[in-house]
Amino acid sequence: MAILIKSIDLVLAAAPELLPVRIIAAVALMAVIVAFVHVLRHLKSIERTIVKDDLMPVERGSRDNVVLMVCAIPVIVVALLFYLVMKA
Repeated sequence: MAILIKSIDLVLAAAPELLPVRIIAAVALMAVIVAFVHVLRHLKSIERTIVKDDLMPVERGSRDNVVLMVCAIPVIVVALLFYLVMKA
C-alpha cells in the first residue's frame, strides 16, 4: 500500500505540464501489459488445441520462447519509458 501511495505522490508532485504525459504513459504501460497477457492466453489456447487434436510438433519449446521474448520487448520498452517519464 505504501508503494501505491508513493507512486501517486510522484505523479501528483510533477510539474503541471508533465501530468498529462505521466497519465498517458501509465495508460500505455497498462495497455501493453494487457496485450501481453492476451497474447499469452491465446498461445495457451492454441497449445491446448494442438494437444487435443494430437498435432504435436517435434520441437515446439524454442518457438514458444521466441514468441514470448518478442512479445516481452514492447513491455520492457514501455516500462523503461514510463520510468523515465516518472523521473522527469
